[in-house]
Amino acid sequence: MDKNTCRQYWLEKRKTFQPEKIQAFQEALIDFLSNLEAQTIFSYFSIKDELPTRQAIYANWQRHRILIPRTNPQDRSMETCPIRSKEDLVDGPFHLIEAKTPAYDGKIDLCLVPGLVFDRQGFRIGYGGGYYDRFLKDHPCYCIGLCLEEQIVPDLKPAPYDMPVQALFTEQGLRQI
Repeated sequence: MDKNTCRQYWLEKRKTFQPEKIQAFQEALIDFLSNLEAQTIFSYFSIKDELPTRQAIYANWQRHRILIPRTNPQDRSMETCPIRSKEDLVDGPFHLIEAKTPAYDGKIDLCLVPGLVFDRQGFRIGYGGGYYDRFLKDHPCYCIGLCLEEQIVPDLKPAPYDMPVQALFTEQGLRQI
């Protein structure tokens, strides 16, 4: 199955995920982040059918420096911006929620990476814009892909520019690659 077909399949499949598994994932993520020693965490701010990160962000933005992406559609890049409250959030391109705060260019301890599907080697298929692959290439840090157990497949046959994550976090907890 090529990437576009796989992407479409998982976009539809995501709509069928059991609410109990999504709730279990959200609770596990809140607990996981609450017990981390990491100071600076970069995470996507979930929208639509994405696995939820908002409650984990809200629960941890006083404990950790939380960064969310701000995208630049012209060059398909993103920068990291700190948020400390809901007042720091604005609507961005692609119906994303972004930060209105200045960009952060310091060290990132942990990056939480979205994906439609991941393989056992840490490669992923996302929405197809390449934003995270470009970002991770230029900003190496420890990366955890967020997914449900059912979103893990044996092999996605990555392209040379695809960047893997080092671990996966599911409703069952952390799984090192």
